[in-house]
Amino acid sequence: MDAEKSQKITVMVVDDAAFMRRAIVEILSNNDDIEVVGVARHGKEALEAVEELDPDVITLDVDMPIMDGLTTIKHLMVRKPRPVIMVSGMADQGRVTFEALRLGAVDFFQKPSGTISLDMKDAAQELGQVVRVAARLNPGAIRRVRLLQGRSSKRNAGGRAKRLLAVFAMDGACGSFIRLMTLVDSGLPVAVAALQTVSDSVLKSYAAEFNQIASWDIYANKSGVLSQGNCLIAGFGHSWSLSGDNAQPELDLDGPAETYDRFLEDCASKYGPECMAVVLGGVRNPAPEGLALLKQAGGRVAALAPQACVCGDASREVVEAGYAETIANENELARLITAFAKGGEAE
Repeated sequence: MDAEKSQKITVMVVDDAAFMRRAIVEILSNNDDIEVVGVARHGKEALEAVEELDPDVITLDVDMPIMDGLTTIKHLMVRKPRPVIMVSGMADQGRVTFEALRLGAVDFFQKPSGTISLDMKDAAQELGQVVRVAARLNPGAIRRVRLLQGRSSKRNAGGRAKRLLAVFAMDGACGSFIRLMTLVDSGLPVAVAALQTVSDSVLKSYAAEFNQIASWDIYANKSGVLSQGNCLIAGFGHSWSLSGDNAQPELDLDGPAETYDRFLEDCASKYGPECMAVVLGGVRNPAPEGLALLKQAGGRVAALAPQACVCGDASREVVEAGYAETIANENELARLITAFAKGGEAE
């Protein structure tokens, strides 16, 4: 019995509303492999309880008295880093979603709304899966993204990008993606088509805020031109279809691996050696056939080192399959991308 219990994913629920704490506990308890080991009413209580309970995953509300969710993440990532899932009704507020992901939250889950009992069945399966993915993440790689003060001026020249960067920033990799896009100069002759396992509502709000801060022109789940300085992001359930100099969001109707493979097949045929695919982590190789096709066409594949990823399984798989060169950290990856964008090798 003790062995069975120890194999369960342990979760602490933090929310100031008693009815919502009960609802989230009930939702999670409907999953046989998840155990709620404690609850807290605000961030201060959570920080005290986490030392004793040592949960695998924390679900955290944003708007709470005494200590709010964003402040709590800051303290957690200094004291005891671990996967944090924001469970909040503020998923459509750009500043909140961007700050939470920047500070180290690994996902953002919309609170059940309306009649909670009607939402419970669907929410149990969805939130349970989010928790399972979070429990696989590497707490040691979770860290906040430090941004320069003020907002970056746009450096988009508007011309056709000579090269394409295809970025797979999957499970838990939002922080790595934000950090990378702040390190790579948007004035380079390269466009970015990125894929993230982030829900539509969260992606739209976080990307809108990121666009206000970054020097890149950032678009979420929206058709766009692959021009210099443009960064197009497709969220959960989508991929990209390339046509000429344009990219259109493609619904994932056949499973992510097949749609991601088709995307990289487009990249291989339209860009060939002028395309680089970058894997920032995830639970599995995102596009085995597509990466092979891109390599055959002379394109490049780079993977953030597994130990530097919040979830290193995908990077490990693509490196072991012989598709990718391993890059130790985001700074080295940014240097490699810069050299690629300029048409040369990294120094």
